[in-house]
Amino acid sequence: MRLNLRLAKSIMEQEEGMNHLWIQIFPADFSTVVKAEVCIELPNGLHRAPNLNGYDESESKIIWLEISQDKDIFVELYTQAAVDCGEALITVTLRYKDQSNSCKELIQQIPIRFVSEDDMDDLEIDEQLIEHLKELGSSTGILPKTEIEFVNIQPKIVDLRSNKYAYLEKKYRVDY
Repeated sequence: MRLNLRLAKSIMEQEEGMNHLWIQIFPADFSTVVKAEVCIELPNGLHRAPNLNGYDESESKIIWLEISQDKDIFVELYTQAAVDCGEALITVTLRYKDQSNSCKELIQQIPIRFVSEDDMDDLEIDEQLIEHLKELGSSTGILPKTEIEFVNIQPKIVDLRSNKYAYLEKKYRVDY
């Protein structure tokens, strides 16, 4: 088994920044591993949304996988408040049982660099990761559709009556 980690953006804004992590799992050809779990440890101030693939997750954010089918995991990362500028590490741990039923653990780290908004000029984007995210979004309905849908709304017609109080109705009418 082998892990590959990639970030959509080479650098991330220290405050209200967003990025995506792509975890690729490469099982060995002779592997009989069926189930695995992935745990993502983030530096202080960095948060993550549930995985974009829709895989099962525990309350402690451990992702459960069927290795025979699931080989890619996409996770949205974000900062809410300002974090310290500089470099930090994201640690991804893959746990599984091998053929001899013994527990194995693969640990891989990827550096993430936090910069101020002014220093975002050096930004490099992983186009392949973005394309995979778009494919995932269109197949799972995560991304909004680009087709424009029109909604036809009938206007409300106010029927004014003629009677001795019509002038009051015109003057004090409140339409909701």
